Amino acid sequence: MKFEYSYDQSENLLSRFVTFATEQRRYDFAFFYSRHFDGKSIVMSLQNMRAALLCSDDVGHDHNWVHSLAVHAEDEEVVSSFLAKALSSLFKHDDLD
Repeated sequence: MKFEYSYDQSENLLSRFVTFATEQRRYDFAFFYSRHFDGKSIVMSLQNMRAALLCSDDVGHDHNWVHSLAVHAEDEEVVSSFLAKALSSLFKHDDLD
C-alpha cells in the first residue's frame, strides 16, 4: 500500500481546558491553538470527544459546531456567547513564539 504525506508538522500547542455549567447541563471543553489553522482553534467537547475548528466569528455565522460539540438547543445562546468571548481572547499568534 502506497501513500504520500500532504504535510507532517510538529509544533508546541497552546491549550486551555474549561468546565462550566448552564442551568441545565455541564460542558467540558478543551481548546487547542495552532498556527497551522490560520487563527482558528480546535475546540473539543471532552464529553463526546468530538471537535470543531472555530474562531470567534464562526460561532455567530455557522452553527455546525452546535451538533459537533453536542450543545443542547436550550443552551446554544449561553454556549455561543461563551465561545465567542473565549475564542476572541484565547490566543494570539505571538503567544507561540
